[in-house]
Amino acid sequence: MINPPAFEPEQCLIMAVDDVPANLKILQQVLNAVGYRTTFATRGQQVLDRLEDIKPDLILLDLMMPEMSGIDVCERLQQNPATAHIPIIFLTASHEIEHLAQAFECGAVDYVTKPFNAIELLARIRTHLELSQLRKQAQFQAQWEAISRQIVQDIHASIHLQDILNNTVKAIQQLLTARRVMVYRSCNPHGCKLLALSGDGLASELCVQGLGCPYLEHCAGVLPTLTEQQICLIEAAPLIPSSGAAACRANVPQELCLPIHQQGQLWGGLVVQNDPCARSWAQQEVETLTLIVQQLEISIQHAELHQRLSAANQELERISNTDSLTQIANRRCFDRQLSREWRRLQREKQPLALILCDIDYFKLFNDTYGHPSGDTCLLAVAQALKRCLKRPADLAARYGGEEFVVLLPNTELVGAIEVVEQMQGAIATLAIADAPTHRLTLSFGIYAAVPQQSTKATTALALADQALYAAKQAGRDQYVIAPNVVGAGAIEPLPRFKHSNA
Repeated sequence: MINPPAFEPEQCLIMAVDDVPANLKILQQVLNAVGYRTTFATRGQQVLDRLEDIKPDLILLDLMMPEMSGIDVCERLQQNPATAHIPIIFLTASHEIEHLAQAFECGAVDYVTKPFNAIELLARIRTHLELSQLRKQAQFQAQWEAISRQIVQDIHASIHLQDILNNTVKAIQQLLTARRVMVYRSCNPHGCKLLALSGDGLASELCVQGLGCPYLEHCAGVLPTLTEQQICLIEAAPLIPSSGAAACRANVPQELCLPIHQQGQLWGGLVVQNDPCARSWAQQEVETLTLIVQQLEISIQHAELHQRLSAANQELERISNTDSLTQIANRRCFDRQLSREWRRLQREKQPLALILCDIDYFKLFNDTYGHPSGDTCLLAVAQALKRCLKRPADLAARYGGEEFVVLLPNTELVGAIEVVEQMQGAIATLAIADAPTHRLTLSFGIYAAVPQQSTKATTALALADQALYAAKQAGRDQYVIAPNVVGAGAIEPLPRFKHSNA
C-alpha cells in the first residue's frame, strides 16, 4: 500500500470566491499564514473561466453572489469531469442556512458560516484536503495495482524472450512515466549488452553510486555496455538509487538499478531512469518494480527453457532429415520435399527437374582403397554436388549407397543440364586424399517436365533412374535425358552429353 505523505500546506492551492473584496483579504491572510497558496475570484463566471487554466485543490465558495450563485457554480463544476473531484466548502451567512440542503445536494462537502472562526476554517480545510488526498491515493493505488497486474500478465503471456523484455520495458516506462527503461544481459567475462530499451534516444549514460566517475559509461549514440566490475556493483546491492543532488549537478538521470537473477547467478539488470532533478522514487514504485523483476525472472527462465527446447527440437528435426555420413538431405527428407513441390508445381503449372546420379565404379574404389576411403569419397562428392545448388529451394540428397538425387523446382531442361555440367566440373576437380591418382566421374539421368495430374512423382523418379541406367550402359561419365512421358520408347544416350575433361 502507498503510505500517505506528510501534509504540506505549501503544496496545496486554494481558490477563494467572494463578491466582497474585504472577505477575500481576510481569507488571504488566514490561508497564507499557514503556507497555503491562494488564488481568488469575485464572480461565478470568473471561477469557471479560471478553472480552464488552473486546478485548485479546494474551493472556498460564497453561497450567495450576484449574477451566478455559489450553487449554480457548484452544479457547473460537478457536471465537468475535470473539476468534479475538487472539494467545495461553502461560505454562508447565518440567514442563508436554509439553502445549505440544496448546496450539499449539488456536491458541496462542508460549509463555514460568516463571520468565520479562523481555527475552525483551517481545521475544516485541512480535513477535506486530507480526505481528498486519501481518495486520490486510493484511486491511484487501484489504478497502479491494475496496471501492475496487467504488466505481470503481459510478462507471462509470451514465451519469446525478446517479446517479454520489450513488453516489460515499455509497460514500466508508461507506468512510471520514466524517461528511459532498459534491460541488460550479463555477458561474463566481457561485460554485458543492452537487450531491450523503451524511452528517448538509444541510451547515453548510466550512473551508479560507488564509482568515482558519475557515469558507468558515456555512449553518445552507441548502445551502453557495462563492464564486469560494474555489473558486480549492481549485484552487490538489491537497489542502487543515484544521488539526487550529485546527479542533478552532473546532468545524470535519477536512476534505479535492480539485478535480475537466474538460478542464483546474476543474469542482468533492469534500469529505470528519470530526468535529472526529478522527484525521488516512491517506496510503492520500488516495491512494484521488485515484484515485476521477480515475475520477469520466472518468465525469463521459462523463455530460455523454451528456446533450448525449440533448439533441441530443431536439431532433432535436422538430424532426422540429414544423412549422417554425407551431411546432406536423406531419402526421407527428399521424398517429403518432392511430394510437396510436385503438388505445388502441378497447381501452378510450372516445371520441375530431377537429377539422379551415381559414382562410377564405386565398388572398385571401395575394394581398392577400403571402406573408410569410400566414406571419404561419398562425403566429398555429396558436398561438391550441394555446392553447385544456388537457390534455397534446390535440394541435394543421398538416395542410397553411392547414388544421389537432386530436386530443382521451377527449372526447365536447359537449367537442369547447366546444373549437371557444373556438377561434372566440380567432380572432375575433386581429389581424394587416400586415392590421389583416382579420377572420379559420375553418370547422370535427367528428368524435366511440368507435373501433370496423369503422372506421379514416383513415375518421374523412375524415368530419371532409367536415364541414369542408360548413361551407365553407354560408358558412364555422361548424362542422359529421360522422356517426360511414360511409354515414350527406349532411352538412348546421345554422344554430345558425354562429359569431357579437355
